[in-house]
Amino acid sequence: MLKTGHELFGDFRRIALWHKMTKNQPRNAAQNEPGPKAAKKPRPDGMRLATLAGVVALLAISIWNWRSLSQIQTGMDSRLSQIESRLGQVSGKVETVAAQLQPARRGPDPNRVYRINTVGAPVKGSPAAPITVAEFSDFQ
Repeated sequence: MLKTGHELFGDFRRIALWHKMTKNQPRNAAQNEPGPKAAKKPRPDGMRLATLAGVVALLAISIWNWRSLSQIQTGMDSRLSQIESRLGQVSGKVETVAAQLQPARRGPDPNRVYRINTVGAPVKGSPAAPITVAEFSDFQ
C-alpha cells in the first residue's frame, strides 16, 4: 500500500523526534556507572579516513613509479652507451672498407709526358714548338 505525502511527512517527523530524544541518552551500561569518565578520543569520520587512505595510496604509487622510471633510465643509459660504442666500431670499419675499395684512378697520369704520333696531322703554329697540344674530337 502506498502512503500519501502527508503520511510520509508524519513518519519523518516521528523518526526525527525519536532521534532527538535518544541522542543524549547513554548507549551502554559502562557509561551509566558513577566515577570518573574516560576522556573520549576524537574519531575521524569516514570521509577523512577515505581521503587519507587515497592520499597514502597515491603517494605509494608515485614512489613506485619513480623507482621504476629510475631503473628504466639507468637501463636506457647503459644501452645507449653500448649502441654508441657499437656505432663507432661499425663506422670505423665502413671507413676502412671504403678506403680499400676506392676505384683505381682512371685516365692518363697527369705527371707523365706522353708521346703522340702527329705525323701527317694538320698543325696550327710551328711544328718545332717545345709543347704540342693534340686534340681529338669524335663527331657522330
